Amino acid sequence: MKQKVYEILSKILKTKVDDTTSVSMQNSQEWSSIVHIDIIMSLEEEFDILFAENDLASLTSQESIIAKVEELAKAQ
Repeated sequence: MKQKVYEILSKILKTKVDDTTSVSMQNSQEWSSIVHIDIIMSLEEEFDILFAENDLASLTSQESIIAKVEELAKAQ
């Protein structure tokens, strides 16, 4: 699951994302608010999950995204 999140982030942000990186909205020039929506939609589609609207603002790093995806996947 984590690897698939890395693949999605890498593709959208056009940079390598893996266990050795710490990509976030604050440290990535590519991660704009428009790109953020693309990331969210891609993750929802890939994992067949839905993020709560109040979670969207906190999903601004690879770490927070992985934690939330894992949480939602377990809840299914």
